Amino acid sequence: MKAARALAALCAAAIVGAGTPARAFYESAEDARFDYYVLALSWTPTFCATHPDERAECGHRRGFAVHGLWPQYAGGGGPEHCGAAGGLDRETLQRARSVMPDERLIRHEWIAHGSCSGLSPHDYFLAMIRAAGQLSIPAEFDGEAPHSLTASQIVAAFEKANPSLTARSLVLRCRASDLEEVRICLSRDLHPQPCGRDVRTRCRSGVLTIGTMRAP
Repeated sequence: MKAARALAALCAAAIVGAGTPARAFYESAEDARFDYYVLALSWTPTFCATHPDERAECGHRRGFAVHGLWPQYAGGGGPEHCGAAGGLDRETLQRARSVMPDERLIRHEWIAHGSCSGLSPHDYFLAMIRAAGQLSIPAEFDGEAPHSLTASQIVAAFEKANPSLTARSLVLRCRASDLEEVRICLSRDLHPQPCGRDVRTRCRSGVLTIGTMRAP
């Protein structure tokens, strides 16, 4: 399977049998105090170039992996470490690994961000999986060969693959000239929306490198 399709396929498999109606967990979080989410997708080749010992994420072929689903305030920043961060059961951990393969990161994201969503652990990670699964990854991110694109060209590729996205709902993060992360701003019911004022692209001008994935 091409890497460009892999994330959506893993998400679909994780959602099957989850047993939560699409609207139920959004409604259960009505009292949580935040305005929207940022879905952060880490580009694995860049991450693994500087973290070669991270076997969970780098020990197999993977294009994008979810870094987090972060509650945000429209005016900037977002809540963190909101308490009620109980343990994660094995079923929730296993489902979350479909998009976030590192168990340490799964536990961290729940404590730091998921606890502020107003959702149960099960529903928070299900929301994360749904958010990632509804995104189409452009063909340029097949991981088979390196690509050289500017930040505006990367944004345009995502807009073309996802007509509901606009440049105002997508930002990039880079490490020097390498793409590091794509961040998508989503409403509380997971529809693309404009990002808050402090969520901005942080990449150098000029051409960026879309690296290749290591062979398994």
